Amino acid sequence: MPDKDLLFSDITISLRFFPPAAAQAILDCMAPMTLPERLTVLLLEDSALIGARQAMMLRSIKDVELLALAREPRAALLAAQILLPDIVILSLSRYGGSGLCALRGLRRMRRQATVVVLSNCPAPPMRSACLRAGASYFFDKTMEFDALRSTMLRLAAEKITARAAAPEHTAA
Repeated sequence: MPDKDLLFSDITISLRFFPPAAAQAILDCMAPMTLPERLTVLLLEDSALIGARQAMMLRSIKDVELLALAREPRAALLAAQILLPDIVILSLSRYGGSGLCALRGLRRMRRQATVVVLSNCPAPPMRSACLRAGASYFFDKTMEFDALRSTMLRLAAEKITARAAAPEHTAA
């Protein structure tokens, strides 16, 4: 059973209550709900079991904050607009074409997240299609779990280092 702290969001229903212009106005007014000192992550995974395993791995990394776990692409896009994560981990196991559409949608956002694609189909054509569509990283979902963890550790360390070097963090 997944952690109750995670946001298993099918928040696409909220768009049914607002006309598109009103929904966009709401999104524009919302402050990002992130912890800027940590690497923030949004996870798209349709499998509760795999999502729980990935969430446990992400939570084990001190400088990573898991913001939400979405179960379908449209919910992930909406959550990304609201939460403004640094990283979106996008699973393409079941979604196929809609997962690639979500990847393209993430690339069109005002503040673009780094996109990490996980796939059960690591064939070169799928890898190439995802990288061309805007993914920064592509991992085989079953064989490269350790590489995903290593990448998250490195990206978190890079963010901490960059924040420490930022002008507002240096002594005057």
